[in-house]
Amino acid sequence: MKRIIARLAVGLVQVFAVATLTFFLIKAMPGNPQTQMVGELMQRGVSEVDAQRQAAALFGYNLDASPVQQFVDYMIGLSQGNLGISVTNSGQPVAMLIAQAVPWTVFIASTGLLLSFAIGAALGAISAYRRGRRLDRIITLGASLLNGIPQYLTAIVLFFLLAIVLPLFPAGGAYSSSTDPGFNLPFLLSVLYFGVLPILSIVISSFAGWVLTMKASTVGVLGEDYIMAARAMAIKDRTIIGSYVARNAMLPMFTVFGLALGAVFGGAVFVETVFNYPGLGRLFIDATSSRDAPLMMGCFLLLTTSVIIANVITDSLYSRLDPRIR
Repeated sequence: MKRIIARLAVGLVQVFAVATLTFFLIKAMPGNPQTQMVGELMQRGVSEVDAQRQAAALFGYNLDASPVQQFVDYMIGLSQGNLGISVTNSGQPVAMLIAQAVPWTVFIASTGLLLSFAIGAALGAISAYRRGRRLDRIITLGASLLNGIPQYLTAIVLFFLLAIVLPLFPAGGAYSSSTDPGFNLPFLLSVLYFGVLPILSIVISSFAGWVLTMKASTVGVLGEDYIMAARAMAIKDRTIIGSYVARNAMLPMFTVFGLALGAVFGGAVFVETVFNYPGLGRLFIDATSSRDAPLMMGCFLLLTTSVIIANVITDSLYSRLDPRIR
């Protein structure tokens, strides 16, 4: 319990550090987004006082205050769930825009990660069991080649082949406009259909790493003394594989999975941009291109915080899964 509390405390410190970095990074951007917003409002005929007041509402802190006071006001608002008001989205709260985008990112990122993990773990285990044989060489070579291809390149190739050349899947969006959003079969099928290419991009660019990791982990377990002792005792291979090899080989995979769970949300930025998918990644890109500082700060904070939360959860659960850690 003490370890978990300590890890949570470290996680909170990391989140605070990310929020601090985000705040001062946006303020240090060329052009000073806050001052630029005041200038744009004044050009529309708004008085300087009203422009300062409206900009303060957008960013969540008083622009006339000292940087320290601005930071304190920002952190207080952040602790209350106030991420400011979007500049380019008709004055909508940043928290609401993020809440609308997050489910789409969670859907494609988690589905793609789980599928790639399952496929990679299975192929990695098969490759380890068939080590040195033709199947092992084919799987290892294919995984090594695919592991070096970046995610955005995979997304572009799939978009060109399956949405342009062979229009088997839609080129953008999250569901058909002819369906009514809600918990109904036509809408769910439409969501799955529109999500095939983004999910496939994540699977293809991710599963090769799981193959190589699982193979290395399984080969290491197969060489352990207790596996040799089990075989010497004439225990069936099925029992050895299921009770000893698979369980212990998956432990290092769990750690990598936890780290990948947080990182995959950041990696979805490229996939969502290519397929015009309405997730958090595309929202962040749109905010960056339009210099919507409050929305940029909110998206960046959430993307980086997801990595920290995943690390804390993984570190806290790993000792429960592996008694040797305790």
